Amino acid sequence: MISSSQTRRAVLLGLLLLPATLYAGQVIRIGFPEMVPPWVNAGGQSGIAIDLLRSALKAEGLTLQAEQHPFARRLQAYRHGQLDGLYDISNSQQKTEQLNGSISRPLHSFDNIAIALGKRQLPIERAADLAQWRVMAWEGAANVLPGSYDRLEALANGASYHEEANQQRQVRSLFAGRVDVILSDRLAFEWQRRQLKADAMLHSDQPVHIYAVLPPSEVGILFRDSGLRARIDARIKTLKASSHYQEIFAHYGYQPQP
Repeated sequence: MISSSQTRRAVLLGLLLLPATLYAGQVIRIGFPEMVPPWVNAGGQSGIAIDLLRSALKAEGLTLQAEQHPFARRLQAYRHGQLDGLYDISNSQQKTEQLNGSISRPLHSFDNIAIALGKRQLPIERAADLAQWRVMAWEGAANVLPGSYDRLEALANGASYHEEANQQRQVRSLFAGRVDVILSDRLAFEWQRRQLKADAMLHSDQPVHIYAVLPPSEVGILFRDSGLRARIDARIKTLKASSHYQEIFAHYGYQPQP
């Protein structure tokens, strides 16, 4: 005969195991940008970030379903319970957008840089100096720009600041001379530059100057369920300590960024 204390212990054990079994064998829906190669490629089936997260989820017996949408639509889908998580949401964005959930440990990082044509020899030593020039940044860059860069000052100086979701258009604008400086992740810039190499009119092989005046961004996943986030945290930690982490980057021809 089972005692009442044994029954209580069985119920308690079941509750403790619930978060681990709730998603067993299930598909986890994560919202990604439409295309940020080499991190997230078109179609949502490949890219460094896609492969990293897929590996972490697979270790938990879970399957990644990457859903790609513009930023505002991703937030809306998450709020309506249509997504289990969001890729690349910062603490400040979570607070500003009032998004429930908790952010995982970093899956990877973006090495944010400012890039100008080498022949221009622009005197940029700190982020504040960018206010003198026509700047084009990635979508959402304002969330990580140092406070020393003042967009109002830029306008007063006759300069400009613009964010562009299409990063190939961003790189084209630099080499075509339509902007003075672009702000980009290092790998994203290198990837786009390679794709434009065949365009002889653009001269994307000309020298550029890279200015290390921006802080890197650690990239995590905002999960609705804190139990799932804790499980994936452990898997990310294990993945980053393994050779498989390096192999995923190497598959795309890159090294992990600091």
